[in-house]
Amino acid sequence: MHAGKLILALERLLELHLDLYQTALDKTEHLKHNQTEELKKVLQQEQLLVQAIKQTEAERITEASLFLGRHTDLTLRACAEKAEGTDKERLNGLKDDFTEVLDKLKAANQLNQQMTQQALQFVTMSLDMLLPREQTPNYQRPDAMKKTEPNRRSLFDSKA
Repeated sequence: MHAGKLILALERLLELHLDLYQTALDKTEHLKHNQTEELKKVLQQEQLLVQAIKQTEAERITEASLFLGRHTDLTLRACAEKAEGTDKERLNGLKDDFTEVLDKLKAANQLNQQMTQQALQFVTMSLDMLLPREQTPNYQRPDAMKKTEPNRRSLFDSKA
């Protein structure tokens, strides 16, 4: 049995993952330069790619199941072991390509996550500097505990 349809599905899946990797690189650049509008567009594009990957993965699972004649262990390695000739070579090549792309994608996503966390820490620190927490005094009147509404500090003086 030939693995032609399976190979086509895997090639489409690899192409989508390459596009997702490029999107992750674009996201890194937009995070570096604090370009929020462009980042929103990249995130929307990323969501579309993830949906396309899910659909193509479902197709790959179907083709792998037909090729292997079973519904379990539908891995690329299992397909390459069963294939023969040029199909086997192509599946092994795709396996190597997937490993490389997924490693790069993982590294790019980790960098983006770190950059996002640092940006959130900076925003939190800035807000803490603008709105310092009100410290409770050493002594409180006994009837002050009945008060349910906490004192809130505002950036703006609302008293006019």
